[in-house]
Amino acid sequence: MTLTPTPTTTRVADLISRRPGVVFALAMAVTALCALGIPQLEFETSQESFIGEQSTVAQNNRRFQAQFGGEPMLVLFSADEGRSVIDLLSGENLVAMRRLEADLSNDRELHAVLGPVAALEFARAQVPIGLEMIGIASAREQQQARDAVLTDGGTAAESDDAAAEVAAGFDARIAELSARLGEVTAAGAELGLDDPLSLENPAFVRFLLYEDAAETTIRGTLRQSFVDDRHALMVVRLPGNTDIATAGAKGEEIETIAEGTELVGFEVLATGSPPLLNDINKYLQGGLATLGALAFGVMVAVLALVFRVRWRLLSMGIVTLGTICGFGIMGFLGVPLTLITISGLPILIGVGVDFSIQTHSRFEEEVDRDGDRVEALRRVMRTLGPALGVAMVAAVGGFLALQMSEVPLIRSFGVMLAIGIAAMFLAGLPVASAVLEGREQRRPTRAGDVTMASGALERVVRRLCTFAGGATLPLVAIGIVIIVAGLAVEGRFTIQTDPERWVPQDGQTVQDLHSLRAGAGFSTELSLLIEADDVTATPVARWMEEYSAAQLTEHGDELVHGFSLAAIASDVTGAPPGQEELDLLLGGALDDPPTYDMAPEDIVESFISPDRTKAALIFPITNIPLDRRSALLDELLADLDPPPGATVTIAPRPDDVTVTPAGLVVVGVRLVELLEANRSLITWTAIAAVGLWLLLWYRRLSMAILPLFPVLIAIGGSSLVIFATGLELSPLTTVTGPLVIAVCTEFTVLLLARYVEERGNGRTPEEAVALGAVRIGRAFVASGLTAIGGFAVLALSSFPLLRDFGIVVALSVLVALISALVVLPPLLMWADGSRWVPDFHPGRGREPL
Repeated sequence: MTLTPTPTTTRVADLISRRPGVVFALAMAVTALCALGIPQLEFETSQESFIGEQSTVAQNNRRFQAQFGGEPMLVLFSADEGRSVIDLLSGENLVAMRRLEADLSNDRELHAVLGPVAALEFARAQVPIGLEMIGIASAREQQQARDAVLTDGGTAAESDDAAAEVAAGFDARIAELSARLGEVTAAGAELGLDDPLSLENPAFVRFLLYEDAAETTIRGTLRQSFVDDRHALMVVRLPGNTDIATAGAKGEEIETIAEGTELVGFEVLATGSPPLLNDINKYLQGGLATLGALAFGVMVAVLALVFRVRWRLLSMGIVTLGTICGFGIMGFLGVPLTLITISGLPILIGVGVDFSIQTHSRFEEEVDRDGDRVEALRRVMRTLGPALGVAMVAAVGGFLALQMSEVPLIRSFGVMLAIGIAAMFLAGLPVASAVLEGREQRRPTRAGDVTMASGALERVVRRLCTFAGGATLPLVAIGIVIIVAGLAVEGRFTIQTDPERWVPQDGQTVQDLHSLRAGAGFSTELSLLIEADDVTATPVARWMEEYSAAQLTEHGDELVHGFSLAAIASDVTGAPPGQEELDLLLGGALDDPPTYDMAPEDIVESFISPDRTKAALIFPITNIPLDRRSALLDELLADLDPPPGATVTIAPRPDDVTVTPAGLVVVGVRLVELLEANRSLITWTAIAAVGLWLLLWYRRLSMAILPLFPVLIAIGGSSLVIFATGLELSPLTTVTGPLVIAVCTEFTVLLLARYVEERGNGRTPEEAVALGAVRIGRAFVASGLTAIGGFAVLALSSFPLLRDFGIVVALSVLVALISALVVLPPLLMWADGSRWVPDFHPGRGREPL
């Protein structure tokens, strides 16, 4: 059997042979042109890059943040032993706190600042209208009590008794407050204060802070600012709909200002979600470059040790050109760099290096045959070129299957890999060939410069390829078991989308979050957007407060508090809120723009829109796992309209009220859903795309199926390895399916091509495997170990996000390499001449390569 030269490949080979310098110069010019696109690369770090800007969750989150601001920076004030939060509000500390809150409030880039002093000043402003608010609530509740009795068939006298009982409760509350205010006034007089109802009067501060004279319980709506006797909290609401980098920079600024405030007897800690996400963003943009350089160095060392040819490091230079071209093209096309695509550099190097290594190895083999560099390059282009092209298109097809993902990060990652692999192929075949041809023109290969079949690696490869011997059917059976078992464990993986678990657990940011939760009880919040014709209307406000109270009762271990403007009104009166009380708190009628005589602007803008059609109900939540956050969110939404017999019993939700969840918690929950939604479908789509391409190219069913069987085993084996090691998947590691498909298909296609070539040269199936495997083995192992070594470096990262990614990908590449070498050769020998595979007979005629 002879191979008919392909005219195109022959012409390409001759062009390169005649003008290697011109080809190389052209490649450098193209690289320089592509490099101009690199500065156009933009980092996409918005929350929408996780779930898609067109998704319902993203749109709802945008609406909420546009009105009520973004994620909060939380500033915790912790009293030293023997001190209390009262000391934070006296003397020099009070002056420093007022200055701190004023400095932050004057920063117009911030949405709102809710500090301890502002909270108490608002509570102080409520005192003059407090008795009026209680009177309004009393009259309304008395009337409702009368109506309830009459509706049930009671008499007028009974309705009056019910109203009197309600009135007595309110009168008692008024009497208690009046008595306490009398004590406050007396205490202020003793201190010689002109205004006893000021924060300079410690007795008045205690009156505002505690619900009871015994000073045992902090008022409900002040618990956002005063956690307990020793901890106070400032909530600095960042601008809404800002990206991670911008929010992180603002968070750093807040941290510097807050922790630079000198307070006697208090420690100040400023942290929250923005610093955490900023750490990840910074590391992936900066720290990954360091790891990438180290991975590059490891790959160089691997090539130097295992790839025993002249100019053995050439492939790394070629890969550098391909990388520049790939990322430059991304810049021109507007493909963004994200938390995932940034990590694509090691993948491109690890997978793409195989093209240049295979080209280099085959050229050395061919030039060693007869010393004819021109004919050597023709044979490389004629035999290896089409195989590498098939492998490249298969890899691109597998990576483009990631476009089925509902996560924009994953889709961008797929585009980046597809572009990068194509660039690596174009650099790896013609450019490497031109460099090698130029080398041969200047210094031809001499006897002894190339050793093709005597190394330990070649012997290892030969043993792997002949490991199964003639036991093909048992090997197939074992392979099927691995595939089925891999599919069975696929749905049991833990996908970790909690950003806190992506960073070093002993790092300062995580330690700060632990300290924050120890003092404040939470570090993040679940927000609900309440919309109605008028959210201050009595039915709406009453329902909102009842709903909040019911959730705190039902989920007391997970919800720390429930904050809203309705809750503030209820806290003053001790009764369900009504519109008249809310009007008093807001300062009366709506203006355009609105003015607030009572409530500070920052507080109002955190809880209600100027047109009163939107309100925020905010639940700080404890540090519960993501799966529990998802379940909690489902339960909160289910309780909006509880069915008969439900544990939550509140008045029906008003017809015009809609409730929409928002915030980082909701984004995280949605991201988990999207990552889990179609992972298996993406993998099978990638397999189908590769299989269809192989069928179109080879035009024989067996030639499409045989290379895919080891790929399926590699996918199943990779899943089993991940499951056995207990590794958690992150948004990075969820793309391993298409990656394994691309790597393993490249190996199997090259093995198939070499087997067909050797059979066409008249060798027996056994000889074709033994000789072909030996000759291709060095390049296989070199490229495989290079990729594994590069990814193994990522496993040294202190960031679990990258560490687990490096481990998973390194193991997956190893599984793919072993699967290709152990499974495919015996399959080829079995299929060759078998009556069960009538369309696969490489020894009888030219195979379509």
